[in-house]
Amino acid sequence: MRVLLTGDEGYVGSGLTRYLRQAHEVVGWNSQKDVRTLNSSIIKELDIDAVVNCAAVTDRVTPLFKVDSPTDSVNVGGARALARALKGSNIPLVHISTKDVFGKFYTLDDVIEEELAYRPRLSVNDDQPFRPDSIYAKSKLMAEFILEDHPQTVIVRLGSCYTDFDHTKGSWIVTVAKRIQAGETVTVSHNGKQFRDLLHVDDLGRLIETILKSNRFGNKINAGGGPENTHSVREVIHMYNPNAEVCESADDGDYGFVFSNKLVQEIFQWQPQILFTERVSTILDNIKKRIRAI
Repeated sequence: MRVLLTGDEGYVGSGLTRYLRQAHEVVGWNSQKDVRTLNSSIIKELDIDAVVNCAAVTDRVTPLFKVDSPTDSVNVGGARALARALKGSNIPLVHISTKDVFGKFYTLDDVIEEELAYRPRLSVNDDQPFRPDSIYAKSKLMAEFILEDHPQTVIVRLGSCYTDFDHTKGSWIVTVAKRIQAGETVTVSHNGKQFRDLLHVDDLGRLIETILKSNRFGNKINAGGGPENTHSVREVIHMYNPNAEVCESADDGDYGFVFSNKLVQEIFQWQPQILFTERVSTILDNIKKRIRAI
């Protein structure tokens, strides 16, 4: 299969590129080429079988939506460009969205506090009402609605997706590992007890392959790492180095986030297979050696 992958230079995009290249031909479309430049002529010229859209500007700081901002231009404008470019075609599109469309779901009443972690009393289902509280979250939700115009689209909302590799942008998985390896103090909120359901990028890649083979489009699904991969930030730090120095910042209202994966299991019979606990040593080694996915 020949797959066009936008945002292939990003943290998740680079990991997906590495995974998909094992069995498919991947055509990368990075920020220099710009997802907004895609049109039907380019799509036809590339002769692709599917599109995976990872292109995004991730601004979780700005609360209000700003028209023509980089976030609006890439996240919303990119979705419009893809919808127009694919219009009238049968080319499937897997669009990568985010848990952020649901906002900060958990309160203190929704968790059980333990020594190193909060534990969720419930998980976030696919029909949970939206509460985007940043320009990034709002733009990603807008993109979901825009891409309803292309019937062969599946929206995949990610929780905390990680790779085994270093990256200039990275994620908190990379940032924390680098600080610990450098002997620096790691700053956390809630004493690092907020939890995440960590999803390996290869499990995401396998889900994308399953979607493309299924011909079941028009769905919007959540995808997380599952209960076995739900760990607090403090627990991840402890896995990296139990003697790491940790200090606490101001409370930011984040108690954690975890998906139920109910719908994705029902529709695509998919569940994550890779355990984060088994990847820790590889992640640390790759980051120490500055090994990149692509």
